[in-house]
Order: sequence, then structure tokens, then C-alpha cells
Amino acid sequence: MDASLRVYHDRPRYVVSSGGRMMRQQLAKLSLLGFLAYFASNLVTDALAQRPNGGQLQNRIQEFQSQRGGKVLITANEVSYDKELGSVIARGNVEIVQGKRILRADSISYNQKTDTVSASGNISLLEPSGEVLFAEFIELRDQFKNGVIKEMRILLTDKSRFAAREGSRQDGDRMVMKRAVFSPCEICKKDPQRAPLWQLKAGQIVHHQTDQEITYRNAFLEFYGVPIAYTPYFSHPDPTVHRRSGFLSPNFGSGGNLGGFIQTPFYLVLDENKDLTVSPIYTLDEGIVFDGEYRQRFTQGELRLAGSATSADRHEGDPSNPQTKRNEFRGHLEAFGRYDINKTWRIGMDIERATDRTYLRRFNFFEPNGNSLTQHVFLEGFRKRNYAALNLYAFQDLRTSSEGQAEQPYIAPSLDFNHVGESDHLGGRVGLDANFRHLGRSDGPTGQRTSFTPGYKISRTANLGFVTSLSTDLRTDLYHSDQTSTPRVNAATQDGFAYRLMPRMKADWRFPLVQNTDISTQLIEPIAGFIITRNGGNTTDIPDEDSKVFESDDSNLFSMDRLPGLDRVESGPRGIYGIKFGLFGQNFGRNTAFIGQTYRFNNDEELSTNHNIKQGFSDIVGRIDINPQEYIDLLYRFRLDHGTFKPRRNEFTFTVGPKAFQLSGDYIFVDNGTSSGSLSRREEIKASVSSQITQFWSIRGSTHRDLNKGGGSLHHSISLRYEDECFDFDVTGTRSFIRDADITPSDSLLFRFIFKHLGQVSTNAG
Repeated sequence: MDASLRVYHDRPRYVVSSGGRMMRQQLAKLSLLGFLAYFASNLVTDALAQRPNGGQLQNRIQEFQSQRGGKVLITANEVSYDKELGSVIARGNVEIVQGKRILRADSISYNQKTDTVSASGNISLLEPSGEVLFAEFIELRDQFKNGVIKEMRILLTDKSRFAAREGSRQDGDRMVMKRAVFSPCEICKKDPQRAPLWQLKAGQIVHHQTDQEITYRNAFLEFYGVPIAYTPYFSHPDPTVHRRSGFLSPNFGSGGNLGGFIQTPFYLVLDENKDLTVSPIYTLDEGIVFDGEYRQRFTQGELRLAGSATSADRHEGDPSNPQTKRNEFRGHLEAFGRYDINKTWRIGMDIERATDRTYLRRFNFFEPNGNSLTQHVFLEGFRKRNYAALNLYAFQDLRTSSEGQAEQPYIAPSLDFNHVGESDHLGGRVGLDANFRHLGRSDGPTGQRTSFTPGYKISRTANLGFVTSLSTDLRTDLYHSDQTSTPRVNAATQDGFAYRLMPRMKADWRFPLVQNTDISTQLIEPIAGFIITRNGGNTTDIPDEDSKVFESDDSNLFSMDRLPGLDRVESGPRGIYGIKFGLFGQNFGRNTAFIGQTYRFNNDEELSTNHNIKQGFSDIVGRIDINPQEYIDLLYRFRLDHGTFKPRRNEFTFTVGPKAFQLSGDYIFVDNGTSSGSLSRREEIKASVSSQITQFWSIRGSTHRDLNKGGGSLHHSISLRYEDECFDFDVTGTRSFIRDADITPSDSLLFRFIFKHLGQVSTNAG
């Protein structure tokens, strides 16, 4: 009869703590051997010392003082020794405790003359790590380097299991198991005789302790006891090895934009703190793509470099009539790094770059976040209430061809300094924000900016409970511009120097009213503010590089300046008011709402024309966040026309339902001209539904649609997944409707199989 994992239900076993690595090297070395050797030799010496003539020990519990220090406690129905034969025998419910190890067996004997230790009957050894070894018979010899084990079974801390009809210890270095099986799957509680979900069954399994390698001969992969795969030879590092050089599981597929591919990653360990993965991709339509990743950990930082390269055709322009460039170099680069120089300073980089705007999506490396790629290198320091940074930026616009990249700006450098002072005797604090920026282009205007904003802020809480704060600052900006070419960029700006002085003062008042009851806490908080500053200051002599995209919402309503960046300021006196609501409690969850508006007393032509900030009442902005219980999470943000209350911007995010049936989605609507920098109407929705059908089976579907006229679907997907403690499988079907240059609509089908401790196999086809 072959070894089976089901025998575990026929033997008593210890409760094993979870955690730890599977098949620790100590297990492979079979620490039971050393324990038995150590115990037996000490037991003989100690027993003979106590009873010189040999005989029967009457007490059921015997304690011996080891010659090497420490106590050995043995519990048995009978313990005897024979001085002439040089043997010690313990029988009947034998339990031996030495240190943190506990050994149980029906009987244990040691023959000093033949150097043989044997134990039989319901053997179990609990290791300090939590692993348990079971056996019916063990015999060890030759200084315990060789021996045999019958009906051996091993239960690991993560509940993985080995079982073998017989095993042998050879040369103190190898454990050979005959007719053996391995599986990390739990045994069915209702039917212990049922085969596990999957198991590896081999004619022979050998663990080489020195090489830290496990090999299988004539191995079958079985699903529910049915063989589905066979290999005459298979090996992998034992779980004590965290990393080892070698080939990783391949990826392959067909269809899509590449026509078909196979990827064969090779993992190379360079050192204990760095490695390299080389993953050539062989495609039908695009030839060979070289892909790689380098990783390194430092004591005070980390580094990751990734990239790819190929020679392939590149299509640009209208997809119906593209312009094709033959055998162009195409590739990409990713770099991430952090290094702590000392407790104050650190350096870092975040770099993404591609040779052209469609490469990343066509070759499926990653989906760009937005319409551009950013290259950022920085040095920054933190000390007390001070922050300083040096930043270098470059940008790649993914909406334009390579010829248009010359107009994209680079920043080298941008220097920032922020300081918040100690609290003075009035409770206020002095602050300073400073910035220097040099902005350049390969083909276009360049310029420098220096900005200082010293300020002071103080807050007070009255006896009645309302909170007031007063802040004042002086915004000082100096500019030098060189409009040498490309009038399309900041065409109205002139060459030369310009400056701006903007004194500002802001007063805030808020009155949080809270009512507590036995079941809830209710909050009503009216808020009002007033900002005084001069009108104007946004002359065309100052180029607008970082303040073009503006959106009024609840997050910036009470800011001193709602505009992003520093090139434009929100000038003119204005009032701000709003009200916040809250409902909290064990039965009500956490629910908040806010609504507010501003009123401008003057008109700024520059802000009115280019940023949609006009005199009078602004649009009404607000937020509603409803989270009454674990299974309901709703967030609605809005911007309403102040005259007609017509929505000008709506954002709705929701997650509803338990895992058994859950709906989630995102909806966004932006009217024409709502924000500067984007005048097109936008309306789209992303929605998904998922269900945990059973304990192990789940299903999920999602869609992404453009709701504008003529928009239509952008992406659909549906997936089915099975996941338990030892196996993970999912199948996902997707359809993309994106069409852009050399990217065309495509279908794909992805299969993924993950075998715990063995690895992953994945494919896609379309």
C-alpha cells in the first residue's frame, strides 16, 4: 500500500502552532536523531550511576541529570536497564521531555555496544518550532548517521504534510523517502479517507541537507487522487532557501496586439541583498523583447531598476491610416530608489520613461497613471518643524508624438524650504514658505522664479466653544522669462523681469455644536471666513506654468489660495461660508456632510478668463460621506451652478454589500468649462459586481464605459476564482475597446494556477 496523507487521522497528534517556513532544514536533518542519541547516551550513564548493578526502576517518572547539563525527564509505565548488555529500555506510554522537545512512543531502547537506538509504536516528536514527526519504527546506527524509519509522517507548522512508506538516513546528509507524498492541503474533516485536493506522489523523494535541495523521482501531480501530470525528475530548493538562481515559471499566450508570446524569466541571485531577473519575451508579431529587473536593498535604502528594449515597427497618427516607421528602437525604463543619508537627509528617484506614447500599453508592461510619465530625482531633509528639498523634474506627454516632446518643460532645479516657528507667548506661530524654480525646454520659453511667503497664524477657542483663527502673510514673487521661441506656449508673456507683492489676511470662525445621546453623537458646525488681499497681480508678464489646471471643490474652499502652484494667485477680497454635519454612533456608523460657497467682491480679468473664477457668488460645492455600517460606503462630491443648481461636476463612489454579493463603482461627470485646462465634457462610469459563491469559489465582473455621446464601452472583464489554503485558480476574460495608433481592440483570456510551495503557471489567449 502506498503512503498516504490520510494516516494522520489514525494517530494522536499535537496541536501545531501556525506560521514558519515549510520543511525547515532542522526537520530535514531529522533532529529526532540527535535528540535520541543525546538522550540515550545520557540515560545510560545516569541510570548506571544511580543503579550500579542494573535492574528495574520502580517510579513511573524518572528524572536524570545530564552530564552535559540540563534535565531529562522520562515518563513510562516501565523503565529498565542491563549493565552487562549495555541497554536501557522504556516501555508503555513513554514520554521524554528534554529542553523544548517532547518525544512519545510505545517503547524506546538503546544498545551502547552496537551503537543502535530504536523506538517503536506510535512515535511522535514535537519540535520547538512546532513541527511534528510521526513514525511506527525508527532504528539508527553508525553514530546515528544511518538508519531506517517505517511509516513516517511529518506535519509542518503551516499544516503541510509529508508521508512515506519508509525512509532512510544516509551519511548524515540525506533523507531518502520511498513511496512518498507531499501536500499542503488540509484533509477533509467529513471524509478523512478522501484524497486531498492535490498532492505530489513520487517513487522517491530525497532531501539533500547540505545542498538544501529536494528532488523527486517518478513524480505524479494528483488532483483528488487522479494523476494529471508526470515527470521522471523534479527538484526545487527546500523551504529554508529564501532565494536561489534558476528559471521561473514561464508565461505564454496568443492573440492580442502581439499575435502571441512566450516569456521565460531567469532569476539570478547576485548577493544576499541584490538580485536580477532577465525575462526575454518571444513574440510572433514584434520579434524578441528583452525585459529585466534589478533589485537591491541597502541598510538605509533600496533600489529597483526595470526596463525593456526591442526593435519593432511603430505606428503613429490616425489608426485608419497610420504612419509606419520600420524597425524602430522601442523600450522603457523604470527606476525607484530611496537612501537615507542620515537622520535628516535622504535622496530618491521615481522615474518612468518610454520611447513612444503607446509602447507601454501595446506590450502590456503597465498602464500609465494619466497622460504623462514623470521623471523625478530629489534630495530632501526633515528637522523639527523645518523641511527642505531639491527636486529635478522632467515629463513625457503621452498624448503627443515624439516630435512634440521638445515643448515639454523640465525643472532643474526646484528648491523648497518650509518653516514653522515655536509658539510665542500669544500662542501664534511664525512661518515661512520659500521656492526657487528654473524651468526650461528644448524648444520653447524658459524662466526662473523666486518666491517667499513669510506669515503668522494664531488661533483662539472662546468659552462659548467657537474657534477663531487669524493668519496673515506677504507673498513675494520674482520672475525672469525668456520667450525665445514657440509662441504657442505662454504666447502673451514678454521677455524680461517681473515681480509681484501680495499681502494677504484671512480670518476664520467656526462653531462646532455637538449633542451626545445614549446611541449617537450629532454635529452641526457652521464655518465662515473672510480673506482680504489686493485685486490683480496676475499680469501676463508672469508666465503661467503650474497654475493652469484649477478645480473648485470642498477640499480647497477655505484655502488662502485655491489655485495650484505659485504662478497665479487668487486675488481680491472674498467671503467664504459653509456648514458641516455629522452623525456618529455604534448603530449609525460614521456619516458626514459639507456644503459651502464663496463670494468675490471684485473681478480679476485673468482669473475670470483663464480659470473660471468670477465676481459674485461661486458655484456651490460639497461632499456627502455615508458609512452607516460595514457593508455600505457611499461618497458623493458635487459642484452645482449657483444660479440654476444644475450639476457642473458630480463624483459618486460606492461599495455596497458583503462578500456574498457586493456592488462597487465610480461615476464622474464634468461639464464643459468647469475647470481650467480642460474644456471638454466628460462622463464615464466604472462598475463591478462580485460574489463569494461558496467558501472557496467567487466570481467578479466589471465594466468601464464612456457615457458621452458616441463614447461607448472602453473595457469589460469577467473572472471566476477558486482559492483555498493550498491552491489558487482563476480564469479571466477581458475585452478592450481602446484604439490608438498601433493599439487596437482586442480580447484576452487569462488562466492562472498557483500551487502553494510549488509556484505559478499562467497563460492568456485571445
